[in-house]
Amino acid sequence: MFPKKFLVLVFLVFLFLFSPKNLTFNNSYATSDPGAYVMEITKNAIDTLTNESVDIEKKKSQFGELFDKNFDVPSISRFVLGKYWKQASLDQKKEFIKAFRNYVVKTYSSRFSDYAGEQLKLVDFENEKNPKIFLVHTILERQDAPLIKVDWRIGKKKDKFVILDIIIEGISLAVTQRSEFVSVIDQNGGSVDKLISLLKEKS
Repeated sequence: MFPKKFLVLVFLVFLFLFSPKNLTFNNSYATSDPGAYVMEITKNAIDTLTNESVDIEKKKSQFGELFDKNFDVPSISRFVLGKYWKQASLDQKKEFIKAFRNYVVKTYSSRFSDYAGEQLKLVDFENEKNPKIFLVHTILERQDAPLIKVDWRIGKKKDKFVILDIIIEGISLAVTQRSEFVSVIDQNGGSVDKLISLLKEKS
């Protein structure tokens, strides 16, 4: 559904997010520093996702657990469904959230073997107009390749940080996904069920 170049960059970010790399992190900053939180996500994934004794299916399951823990799936689902969220029934919303979640997990959990030593470097972070929303600026370093600018929209819910969006080289993953999903629904006579079915097929 994504342009090929953008999809490759998204893969790199997700691969790094749930792949091994030597990061230093002080847990005492986790609840107050959104920048440290972004770095912590990778650190917390190392033991579970790089254990060679764990088979690929188990790693996919663990990826799903990490995704559920660190991404605000309901809020992201509401955003990417765009204008059709208000039109959808309660049952459709529940089905879409589940289908969208499974689609994302399936798409990225199959790419673990593509990790090639990328390193994530924290630059800084800033508040958006909403005091509970932060924009964390990072750089993804690749060997013999240009740096990739990666920004993270981080929200704070009940004293816990969650990821709302990832912006890669100025392109929002959430906005791009919303454009694709709304287009699919538009092309199918406004049928949210059709989009849900397509996501299930890809999961």
